[in-house]
Amino acid sequence: MSRQFKISIDYEAVDNIVRDSLLEMYEELKDSQEVNLAAGSEFAKEEYEYNKTLLEATIILLCHYTAQNDRPEELMNL
Repeated sequence: MSRQFKISIDYEAVDNIVRDSLLEMYEELKDSQEVNLAAGSEFAKEEYEYNKTLLEATIILLCHYTAQNDRPEELMNL
């Protein structure tokens, strides 16, 4: 006998999950940029460029999903 469960999540809960994930990704990417700059190898340069683009996209999405007063300090004016 198999049972199927239905889980319903409202839009506000989904927005909160997305916002929290984006905030976490933003912090990780911001920290990794500082580390990659110090490394100096060719791979580190490539990873830096990739992460730079991903960080810019994350900032755009973060600003879309997050109220201005809930953003990190450095993103308040965006």
